Amino acid sequence: MIIRSIQDLSNQHIVGILEKEFSKITDPAIVENYHPKHSRNPGNLFFILENGRYKIGNYSVILDDDENFIASAGWNQYELDHSVALLLTRMYVSPQHRTQYYIGNHILPVALIEAAEYKHKWITCNEHTIMIYEWFTRAAQKKRSALYSDWPDIYKKFRPIGKKNIYYIDQYVAEYTGDYNAE
Repeated sequence: MIIRSIQDLSNQHIVGILEKEFSKITDPAIVENYHPKHSRNPGNLFFILENGRYKIGNYSVILDDDENFIASAGWNQYELDHSVALLLTRMYVSPQHRTQYYIGNHILPVALIEAAEYKHKWITCNEHTIMIYEWFTRAAQKKRSALYSDWPDIYKKFRPIGKKNIYYIDQYVAEYTGDYNAE
């Protein structure tokens, strides 16, 4: 496994891997956020990379040993509130690697270390990913969260704090409540 981090479009090799993987996306709920043909859309990953949102942060890409895409996610300083680091932004896991927890085991721990100076560290979910926020809610209430019961423990350190407008879109927010020390 290989992890590469980028902050813009200058690493053409990694950008090419992302373009190849994200060109396969057809799900209407997410296609505009990832597919390279929508790179002029302000919510699209390629637009975000081109316009510098990850200059304070990173977008991490996990590859297998043959440099095939496994998963990716970023973190960045929230431009409208510099006390907030947004974690796991533009997260995507290739279908064959879902439920293997690459993000929680490899990207999230690094993002928490890199964003340690921020007062608030948030994971956001929208209407299409509300089930993730519901998991945070059930976990915070110490209720059985069967759908994601084997998630890495690191996720249990996030608490739901409600709906907030993030980049002019209503999002459900879970805030990191612990101190993360890589073990």
